[in-house]
Amino acid sequence: MWFTEDPWPPMLACGLGALLAVAFWSSSRRAVHLLVALGLLLFGGVLYLVEQAIVTPGEQVEVQVVQLCDQFRRKDPATLDHFSATAPELKLMCQAAMALVEIDDDLRLTDFQTRLTNADSRAVCHFRANAGLSVLGHGKVGRQPGRFELTWAKEPKGWKIIGVKRLNPIRDEEMPLMERSAG
Repeated sequence: MWFTEDPWPPMLACGLGALLAVAFWSSSRRAVHLLVALGLLLFGGVLYLVEQAIVTPGEQVEVQVVQLCDQFRRKDPATLDHFSATAPELKLMCQAAMALVEIDDDLRLTDFQTRLTNADSRAVCHFRANAGLSVLGHGKVGRQPGRFELTWAKEPKGWKIIGVKRLNPIRDEEMPLMERSAG
């Protein structure tokens, strides 16, 4: 597993080290300090490239969440492929929700927090979703905020959903999956 989820902390450390080396160079005019500064800047660039090349299991799950939400919004049948065969009730609920709900193109996903457990074979991904939507029989209901916690299991065919929790957008309370949000 990579030592950081994003490249900015080590890159910032390299940048600060380079600034210190330039400060030492300005007082001593020794070329070695300038070389250290240049080396640290190059190392920061290499760290960025390496970080972009490494995709952690948590990042894989977050990519799956974004794909799932986009496919659900488009009513793509591939949405159902994200659910485990061990959770057929979730697949049926998703299918029913796709028939009842129309999500606008303004869907925003934010606040991703992913925890890995069981030797990286399980993941719990918390995120927020906000979009305008319409419900069959009720028409346009406006923007609806939502918080969700999806539990994923690593299966031979990739990450699959085995649990879904819908949380109150403001308080830390679980809500029924198919109820209108109060927030």
